[in-house]
Amino acid sequence: MAVVMLVSMTAGAQRNAQDYFVKTKNAVEEKKTEKKGNENVAEEEEEKAQDLMNQLFPRVSLCEWNDSMLFMVLPDKRDLVLRVFIDGYTNNYVSTMALSHKLMRYQGHSHDNGTGRDRVDFVTEDAERHPYYFEIPSGSFEDYCYTKFGVPALAYLNDVETARQVLMGKTLVTKSTTYRVDATYGEGSEEITVPLDTEVRVVKVGVGTRSFPVKIIVVDKKGQEFFQNVAISRTNSGLRDDEFNMMDNQHHTFETAFDMMGDFALPSWHYDSYIGKTIYARRAMTLKDSRENKFTISGLTTFKIVDIKSQRGKGSVKLTLLNQANGVNYIKEVYFKDSPGAEVIVGDRDNIFEKLFGLGSPTRIKGVDPAHLPAIRQGKVQKGFTEPEVLLVRDDEYEIVAETNNTYTWQFSPLNGGTFMRVVFDKRTKRVKEVFQSK
Repeated sequence: MAVVMLVSMTAGAQRNAQDYFVKTKNAVEEKKTEKKGNENVAEEEEEKAQDLMNQLFPRVSLCEWNDSMLFMVLPDKRDLVLRVFIDGYTNNYVSTMALSHKLMRYQGHSHDNGTGRDRVDFVTEDAERHPYYFEIPSGSFEDYCYTKFGVPALAYLNDVETARQVLMGKTLVTKSTTYRVDATYGEGSEEITVPLDTEVRVVKVGVGTRSFPVKIIVVDKKGQEFFQNVAISRTNSGLRDDEFNMMDNQHHTFETAFDMMGDFALPSWHYDSYIGKTIYARRAMTLKDSRENKFTISGLTTFKIVDIKSQRGKGSVKLTLLNQANGVNYIKEVYFKDSPGAEVIVGDRDNIFEKLFGLGSPTRIKGVDPAHLPAIRQGKVQKGFTEPEVLLVRDDEYEIVAETNNTYTWQFSPLNGGTFMRVVFDKRTKRVKEVFQSK
């Protein structure tokens, strides 16, 4: 996280204004309205997500600005009548429109002895390094910097830089029904309606407006792109906190426009290829039914994957599994190895899909004799077992610790209170010749 902030706020590399402008790939021709109730989300999950955003996007008051802070001149209608910037060479006011899309880096504040006023200094982020400054309307810098006003016409680009690094390619969920698509030709955009709780993936991040500087373009499962301009840190937004709740602004904070999928879980459609597949339990485990009742199922029980849903506020997915023997649906919450956040719990066998389940039916695995399945379910390795059958009993890692002209030996170490095991195979038949097992 610290690295993200450091990279996003590094002052060394110059930026190009055009790098910050992004658009949706197509305008939507037809508007469709669909309404759906919000899913209840645990308070602690919401708090965790918001804490993460607060750490990644801290609000920086004008009093705390430093020379790593980069801005873009994005005047709105109010700025057309305000005199904002003064040329540092001529000390004459410059048209805000003439500076539109200029990148400016903060250079501290100073006092003009001639006018007796404090000012906020900038330099353009280009080869010219042209100086400009904003003159504090009244009072000292120390008094002014605590107000909401900040420096007019400037959109804070560090939020855009950070959002690109942490949001690109990640999964979000829509929390509003109102979003926008860019016009097919020229400037402008149009409003569209999107169902609540739509899972989307972030495909582009660019600059929006001064108040809502981060333009987040997302794509839904159907391939439709749309965007929302949002405030995240609210640095130099020109608005008080209560003003974000006003009718025109209420969809333009990150927390009102999008919800994170925990540590940015992959969307459920990422796993669509698994739906309908047969899997088997590698070992005995506890599952729940739709009423939250717990059941212990034995190893090698086969299931059909009926559904996979990403879990908001987590990096996991919820599997709906049909027991093909009794026709009952069970629920299991798991991480896939490629789930963002899975590396945190990769050692926990109770949470990793690949550790819990194998693809296919164990009776169809090459080298597995159906007559050996009862012993395998009991966790016993017997003489005559093949390598695949041994791996059905012990799915943890092993070492090849000995090899002769006629044999080779696999060694399994104790795992989660399990047993130490050595399995000696005959090289010619590749079947178990001897088994040594102890606590």
